[in-house]
Amino acid sequence: MCAPAAASFASSAMGAIGSAAEASAQNKAAQRQYEHKLKIRERKWMMDTSLAKTKNVQFEKNISEANLAAQRAYTESQVNLNNVRVKAMLDHADDFASMLEAEGMIEAQAAERGVRGASVSRMLSMNLAKMGMANRQRSRALTESMYAFNQGNERIRQQLISDKNQEWSKVAIELVPEKAPVEPVKQNVGLKLFTGLAGAAFDAWGGSMGGDNDSSIS
Repeated sequence: MCAPAAASFASSAMGAIGSAAEASAQNKAAQRQYEHKLKIRERKWMMDTSLAKTKNVQFEKNISEANLAAQRAYTESQVNLNNVRVKAMLDHADDFASMLEAEGMIEAQAAERGVRGASVSRMLSMNLAKMGMANRQRSRALTESMYAFNQGNERIRQQLISDKNQEWSKVAIELVPEKAPVEPVKQNVGLKLFTGLAGAAFDAWGGSMGGDNDSSIS
């Protein structure tokens, strides 16, 4: 190989080596960027899962508090109804005692005055009717109280359902990790260097052969 051919090969070889080095640098940069994206993805996933765990703990706490609040409301409602019932029973007992007392007085006064028959029966019936009217009023009040009790319990139930649904909506979304970054397609540094050097050698050999032919002709 003559000096010009050697110089041509050296120049082309340096170019091939430079191209291979550039390809290697590009591969490394692409790999660093890929790994950086992976770390960001992993860090975000860890933050998301940690936040989800915190939300789940708060969800359980809020659901427990909602159940307790509903139970307290149910208990208070039942106590109020029981108080109405007890009062109705006590009032009935008082009215019954008053009716018996009034009945005794009617009979005693009638006996003192010598009143008998229909007049006494009419007064006794009026006394009994008074008791019946009081009982009907109490029955109506108890019916209204029972209706209010059921309506109140239904409102408590609906509120509990609403509270639970609201809390569930905060944690119902299933966590899904972000799509992984696409792995970079790297250049084949060895192949690039080989083809570059082979091309340099071919070009140098071709130039050398051309120079020899020119010398032979002259």
